[in-house]
Amino acid sequence: MRKWLRTLPPLALILGALGAFLRHVELTDGFEPYRGRNVGEDLRGLAAPGCAARWVLVALTAALFAALAVTAALAVRRMKVGDSFRKAFYTKGYLAFAAMALLGLTVIVCAALCVRAQSSLMDLEGMSRWVFLAFLALAGLGMTVMALSAYTQKDSSFLRLGSVMPAVLYCYWLVALYRVNAGNPVLADYVYGALAFACAAMGFYYAAGYAFGRRNLGGSLLTGPMSVYLLTVTAADPWPAPLRVVLIATAVYLTVSNMQFFSSLDPAAEK
Repeated sequence: MRKWLRTLPPLALILGALGAFLRHVELTDGFEPYRGRNVGEDLRGLAAPGCAARWVLVALTAALFAALAVTAALAVRRMKVGDSFRKAFYTKGYLAFAAMALLGLTVIVCAALCVRAQSSLMDLEGMSRWVFLAFLALAGLGMTVMALSAYTQKDSSFLRLGSVMPAVLYCYWLVALYRVNAGNPVLADYVYGALAFACAAMGFYYAAGYAFGRRNLGGSLLTGPMSVYLLTVTAADPWPAPLRVVLIATAVYLTVSNMQFFSSLDPAAEK
């Protein structure tokens, strides 16, 4: 079962790419035209009826969630995981470590690009913008620290601190997304971003739990691949280029990390 579970993260990434295409079609053809207050400003209006891509994407998302929920329920009874971060996420190969470290550094670079380009999460301004960018840089650093700890097999206070930063980033991003869309009645406009950030926050939260000696195998099995899928889907939304790179980099990071996690599972002892 372990080998089969290891295929779930890359499968979620592939389905996420399909979902991103469907999301792109939905954003292109699935909303009524709406003229903004500024001259020449075209915005998305209400969701237009008859958009097949929207319903295919909803069905794909629901089917994947149901399949992962059933898989998690079965795997919890049959598999067990180590009680520490180094046992749960042990990275045997140098290639996997290098990939995760590089992806963490990519997030840091994207944070620097956002500062230089003076762009952030859509309409965030002032202190909220700088807090978001700080969390973005710290999340990239935390991802790099987790990759290093998984490779060197060493726990440290830096691991405990760094492991929570990606979860903090996506919690803040979720709150900021709701804040920006407080007056937006079109839920379909931002629903996949909200689902992706909530799921990613939970996925990183469960991963951080192993650095503190707390295990949640079922939560990791469900939110890990689901985060990969949803982050890839919402990358099709109109984010600034550096933030789109962050979403894709995080999805690939979670793909590699969860493959290592599933490889560390062992059959549960017979009762």
